[in-house]
Amino acid sequence: MNEKQYVSVICEYNPFHHGHLYQLKQLKAQFSGVVCILSGNVVQRGSVAVADKYVRARAALNSGADLVLELPLPWCCASAKDFAAAGVHIAKAVGSHYLAFGAEDSLESILKLQALTSSAEFDTSIKNHLAQNKNSSYPAAIKAVVSQYLGDEFASIIDKPNNILAIEYINALKNSNLKPFAVKRDMQYLSSSAIRATGNEADILNLLPPQSKAVFGKEQGKDFCRSSARLDSFFVGTLRRMAATGICPENAYSTPADLANKIFAAAQKYSTVDQIIVACTDKIYTQARVRRGINSLVFGITTQALQSPPPYTSVLAANSVGREILRNAKKQTDIDIITKPVHAQSCNEATQKAFNFAKGIEDITALSAPAPAPADAGKTPYIIGD
Repeated sequence: MNEKQYVSVICEYNPFHHGHLYQLKQLKAQFSGVVCILSGNVVQRGSVAVADKYVRARAALNSGADLVLELPLPWCCASAKDFAAAGVHIAKAVGSHYLAFGAEDSLESILKLQALTSSAEFDTSIKNHLAQNKNSSYPAAIKAVVSQYLGDEFASIIDKPNNILAIEYINALKNSNLKPFAVKRDMQYLSSSAIRATGNEADILNLLPPQSKAVFGKEQGKDFCRSSARLDSFFVGTLRRMAATGICPENAYSTPADLANKIFAAAQKYSTVDQIIVACTDKIYTQARVRRGINSLVFGITTQALQSPPPYTSVLAANSVGREILRNAKKQTDIDIITKPVHAQSCNEATQKAFNFAKGIEDITALSAPAPAPADAGKTPYIIGD
């Protein structure tokens, strides 16, 4: 490529593993610079990340990323649609030309699925299927209708997590000049969830590439591994207090009244969040949806908060290429790019409000670390190079 071309990838690095390293290597070979838009300290499925965002950003930069920006709360723990739209908004704002994503299948197949699932005809077919099959869940309805239009092969394709997000990324790209760039997932590498499932910190570290292991290893026993279970008392206690005082916000994000009532009732019976999630999961509400509902109720995340894209992003890590991307972005961007947390208070009102809201949540989620740092612990980006 004669003209410099930059690619963004929306990521969580929870933790940064060999599959992520493989993806970054593919992108480094194709583009002039790689921008990672990294989830804040709560990931898309609603649980806390295994380490602070600055730790995960450092692992990414040491593994080939040029610039790591934050996808802030609450967008980083939103539904796939809102998560994707927020990430694309930031990628566009910093001048990226492409959006890369992992996929279990070909871009051609993903594009074909996206065209179908974004059509009005598909929505009508889903509604008809659910009306005719009272015991069907929404995900099952999607698979059935996709099979009807495209065959069983595509029904299995849409059932894969990376592909589901890929479809939402492509939907979000409609209102931007970014082009999609799919990196086929190499199935020899364990997924983040499979790595986390080992449970033992030492085992998790041994499954990471050297650059990543070195970063996370330094935080072992301090910031790594964070665990949502350490927040059980806070979550359950807050839900019980809300139920006792009649606090049930009508506008809690992704949380209809029936789900909120189920969560409150379960909180009276159980003492852990996982138990509440299991009790509330059914054909309508997945575990991720229930966990998202719990977050919305406890943290006060509203539907209105997610109706607008993030007004800011924070710089988490950068090298010399990344700083060049930042310099160019600041000349044309319409969002605030916060280099140091203290600078947020000199930004516009929308950014200050969003930043302070996110910080309030992160001060709580920091308690999920083995040895939590003080809430006011100052953190700055990890910068390397000239």
